[in-house]
Amino acid sequence: MISRFFKDQWRFLPGALASLITLILNQTGALADLENASYRWLFRVRGEKAWDDRIVLLTIDDATLTELGQFPLPRGTYARLLERMAVSPPAGIGFNIFFVEPSAEDAAFAREIAEAGNVVLSSGVDEDSHLLTSTQSLQSAAIATGHVLKQVESDGLVHTVRLQAADEPAFAVVLAEVFSLTHTLVELPSLDRPLWVNWPGSAENLPHYSFSDVLLGRISPSLLEDKLVLVGMTATGVDALPTPYDDNPPASGIVLQAAVLDNLLQQRSLRPIAGPWLWILTLIAMPGVSYCFVRRPLLWQLLFFLGAWLGWLVFSVLLFQQNYLLPRSLPLVSLGLTGVTTIVGQQIRESVALDRLLESLWQHYRYSTTHLSIEPTMTSLISKDLGDEVRKLALMANMLSRAQATQSAIAQTIPIAMLTVDSDDRVCFCNSLAEQYLNIKLGQTLTPAIVPEWLETDTWQRITKTLSQGQTVAAVERKRDSKWFEMRFEIFKGATQPSPLLQDNGQFILILVEDITHRKATELKLRLLNQYLEEEVRQRTQELEVANFSLLQETAERRQVQKKLTDQAFRDELTGLPNRTYLKTKLSEMMANPQASFAVLFIGCDRFKLINDSFGHIVGDELLRAISQRLSRCIKAADLIARFSGDEFTILLTEIKDAQSAVRVSQRIHRQFHHPFRIADQEFYSSCSIGIVLSNSDYQQATDILRDADIAMYCAKRNGAGYTLFKPEMHLAIRSSLQLETDLHQSLSRGELVVYYQPIFNIKTKQIAGFEALVRWQHPIAGLIRPDEFIPLAEETGLIIKIGQWVLKEACSQMYQWQQQLQLPADVFMSVNLSVQQFNEPNLLKRIDAVLQETRLESQYLKLEITESAILADSDLAVQTFQSLKERGISLGIDDFGTGYSSLTYLHRFPVDVLKIDRSFIQRMAEGQKHLSLVQSIKTLADHFDMDMIAEGIETEVQIESLKLMGCVLGQGYFFSPPVDGETIATKYSRCQFH
Repeated sequence: MISRFFKDQWRFLPGALASLITLILNQTGALADLENASYRWLFRVRGEKAWDDRIVLLTIDDATLTELGQFPLPRGTYARLLERMAVSPPAGIGFNIFFVEPSAEDAAFAREIAEAGNVVLSSGVDEDSHLLTSTQSLQSAAIATGHVLKQVESDGLVHTVRLQAADEPAFAVVLAEVFSLTHTLVELPSLDRPLWVNWPGSAENLPHYSFSDVLLGRISPSLLEDKLVLVGMTATGVDALPTPYDDNPPASGIVLQAAVLDNLLQQRSLRPIAGPWLWILTLIAMPGVSYCFVRRPLLWQLLFFLGAWLGWLVFSVLLFQQNYLLPRSLPLVSLGLTGVTTIVGQQIRESVALDRLLESLWQHYRYSTTHLSIEPTMTSLISKDLGDEVRKLALMANMLSRAQATQSAIAQTIPIAMLTVDSDDRVCFCNSLAEQYLNIKLGQTLTPAIVPEWLETDTWQRITKTLSQGQTVAAVERKRDSKWFEMRFEIFKGATQPSPLLQDNGQFILILVEDITHRKATELKLRLLNQYLEEEVRQRTQELEVANFSLLQETAERRQVQKKLTDQAFRDELTGLPNRTYLKTKLSEMMANPQASFAVLFIGCDRFKLINDSFGHIVGDELLRAISQRLSRCIKAADLIARFSGDEFTILLTEIKDAQSAVRVSQRIHRQFHHPFRIADQEFYSSCSIGIVLSNSDYQQATDILRDADIAMYCAKRNGAGYTLFKPEMHLAIRSSLQLETDLHQSLSRGELVVYYQPIFNIKTKQIAGFEALVRWQHPIAGLIRPDEFIPLAEETGLIIKIGQWVLKEACSQMYQWQQQLQLPADVFMSVNLSVQQFNEPNLLKRIDAVLQETRLESQYLKLEITESAILADSDLAVQTFQSLKERGISLGIDDFGTGYSSLTYLHRFPVDVLKIDRSFIQRMAEGQKHLSLVQSIKTLADHFDMDMIAEGIETEVQIESLKLMGCVLGQGYFFSPPVDGETIATKYSRCQFH
């Protein structure tokens, strides 16, 4: 036991490494930053608590400064305040204001302070560390002074307050002592230790009254009676101090004094739990944890470390509810690092062991398998960057699969029951006929299925003994019910080169059981016919003919079955076209002829997925059949068309002289797709993208040609060219596109997406009428990426729904913030684009309702823009969606109007408020009267349907004047402003730079 313990000492290494990294992080200050970062989070999780109702703030707010008309306020103003509060005296009054400079009104103010007898003045230091105290006359009149010094941590918050500094107690401590003298005794903590502030809640929930309301008599002084009144500045931008509940906008410094006073009165300041024992316990425990879990299954490891991590987090939150502050970063970082090093270390160790086993198996099967092909082409689908080990596994798996496929095909197709038993009479192989005839399964013993049901025990023992001596055994015939069976026995040794995993090579007995009922019946008939040969020659001949006909019929049926199997193996069941397997076979034959000149067209149907998802698989299957028929009409009889997969087809052009010949075929295919497909009494349009690859001696495998054709098709789909001839540099473009797709998946979580806003103006007044939210991608390497570069990729991958939801939430939140800060006119709206996938998403309405509720933006300020293609697939469903959005008060618009072919067909069915005319029409107005008339026609159409029209892409004064003449009210474009970020909008709008 002890020797094993020392042998496994390496299991302490992951935990020890995690402890070392934790120490390094602590020395660099990273753990302290993490601790401060979690401080605000603890308050948010705990929630707000009620402030002590004995504390009241008198705030010198913006309204007070506006009403009194000056700042700083005269000392006489404060004297009048004390005089007014003397009617119903508070328990204590604290001025969180520095009265440093002498004033002619100090004498009157000092008299009122002395008469009140419970006034506390504040002291502190300025930016040059000079002491700030009230004038001598005011200090003499006050009951005491207290410092208001504070220290802001790295997270922007005040965590602790010194209760005594330079022999002067804190401001809140003095007020608590005053309350102890006049009302209830307050137990004060030791002044030589800092007080950890337990922020009760938001400053809005702290009882407060405006200074001017009390001074001018609008608030009765009786509300302040027996209260601890704190007087201080809360005007915007003065003494700003964030709290865990007040960040934007922040609270003021007087709230900190109120929080400390609340902690003293309620005895609920935070009590930190920390010490060297926690460090020692954590750093010692981690090696022990890794020792215990290094050999556990991965699932157990993940569950333990994740559970321990979450448990400590929950435990710290629960203690925080009881005012105890427990360290978070040290245990969480140590547990996380221990889990990572433990799991990674074990995975590395397992990987090394697997590599050794793989090498042993590879050396065995590489030379022992002589009847199976192991060409490297079998693993062409395996990426080269996965390493030689994966290639070897793929080769061995391929060899095993071929061997099993061959074995299964032979065993299941021959009309003979086969089973193999080992030296323990246990079945190690059997086909379906053996299971049917003998009622036996793999792993069972021959008793009682065969012995003694078919063979007596003695007979079986004699057979095995005879076979083991190398002698043959005669076949045994048995009758079961009305059938006859013949059993034959053969013995064979195991593999001449056994696998390293096979410990016992041994010997096996092969049992063959054949249904000989037909043969026995034939023999019986022959015997009977021989007995009556002379009398029944004609009858016997007739019966032989019947038997011969039956055999011929069985042979014909078997040939038909074989032909059907061949067709199924090389024919697509849905379209009747040759499948991928047949295509590869024919392509390999063409490549084997060096004189052959051919081309491969890889065809992808662009809109098939939309139609298939919208109308169902039945319509989708009919569309595929129709597409296959049209493609067949575009090629010659010598060419081959095959269905590659899904909505992809491949054409092998066998007689191609040059690239132009393949291009002409591609153009002919595109012309076929221009006509609609009529399925189930409905017309559908589907375009296609074609990749072209010409034969080349550089190609060694058929899969290489198909791969490059697929890449060319993908490039054609991306650039909208319709067809594209493959070029070697497309490989690099594909890899770049895949990398961009990977980065796009991570862009939201990394915060790389930003929303820009382009103002929409009233063309006549030049005033802002609304904003359009436009997403931009701030890539860390490529810089700012335009939407037309990544939005199509987002639509392909389905990320457009998540991105669109995020843009909608950001735009609504920004609009609500501008309404609060900039006091926007009531008719200014926020316009957000909905993609086709968003519009067809089943939970669209729920998502929009959730965003409006979360951002608190009223629905009438939101305008949604939808392209015409969004309503093409299912117009009835689109009408219902439009109606539901209108019922919520949301304005609706058609984006890029006029670029689609369905505009006039569907326009009268939808409750549309706005038509946004595409920028291409606006930019062509100066080219001639027909372009100008086209814009005027769209404006007339909008007026007829009682809709607004927004002109997009305005860049010149000439365009402005033309739009004014035709009565267009709204417009946007670089003439007014390019899309900018929200901060720029707020700055320019507040300075009227857009007006």
